[in-house]
Amino acid sequence: MKKRKRQTSPSHSVSSPHPTLVYHKPFEAMTPDEALVWLRGVKERLERKMQRERAYLDRRAKRGTRTPTDEAYEADLVLEQEMLTLLEHLEQVHVEEV
Repeated sequence: MKKRKRQTSPSHSVSSPHPTLVYHKPFEAMTPDEALVWLRGVKERLERKMQRERAYLDRRAKRGTRTPTDEAYEADLVLEQEMLTLLEHLEQVHVEEV
């Protein structure tokens, strides 16, 4: 049986209004500098996602609209904040090691 070639992970570029799919190396194949740039990019994209979700929920709350989806988005924001904290920790550890 053939071994499957490991594919790189996709991510989306946000420099344009229409994101494009961008591939990067697996984390373990990155140099320390590349890994730091990647971690910071993930963190920035997550922060922008959280800002969009918060703005969406705030607009809906202002209109008095509330659905189970809004509650799920609120829960997602809590999870995303935890992930952001983890990314910040990894970034700090990585900077101290370099």
